[in-house]
Amino acid sequence: MFLFLKALISACFIVLITFIAKKTSFLGGLIAMMPVNIVLSLLWLHFEKTDTTQLSNFVRAAIFGILPTGIFLVVVLSILNKSQKFEYSLLAGVFALLIFAVIQYKILKAI
Repeated sequence: MFLFLKALISACFIVLITFIAKKTSFLGGLIAMMPVNIVLSLLWLHFEKTDTTQLSNFVRAAIFGILPTGIFLVVVLSILNKSQKFEYSLLAGVFALLIFAVIQYKILKAI
């Protein structure tokens, strides 16, 4: 039951964000990049009695996800601005995100 509730609340946020984005792209994009997913994830982990060390590790990992996400957004935006198809933009963005995330992971693991 709790899994269903988590999925329903999370899905509602996504639907709300896309609804807002249809009305105003700027506000929709701004809300989408707010840490709604992280807040929800932290809440779900907390309600599942996750200890603070695991929560801390989760937040630390989320911080490291900021750079790959930024790369993804820059790649998608630059390709869309060149009037390319959405599918190409999204695919290139995901590819760039994965490449950068792997490189970042290997660098952090070596440190």
